[in-house]
Amino acid sequence: MSKKYEYKVTAFNAEVLDKDKDKITKIRDQLQDEMETHSNDGWEFDSQLTFGYTVKETGCFGGSTGKEASSGTLYQLVFKREI
Repeated sequence: MSKKYEYKVTAFNAEVLDKDKDKITKIRDQLQDEMETHSNDGWEFDSQLTFGYTVKETGCFGGSTGKEASSGTLYQLVFKREI
């Protein structure tokens, strides 16, 4: 019998200041805190995903103009736990 899981996807965006001496360590610590928080709630880390997105410009009646207003990248952490 195969195991069944539920999944939880959370955004991860580390924040550092230009004056931080060890930016890599600060980022790593933030990631570790995020993972430990979910682990303490019974979630197991599954994967890290990166997605691009595009925000389309809208006209005065709410329809898309076909033009790109902005775009960006999302960094997502995926956790799972058996149900």
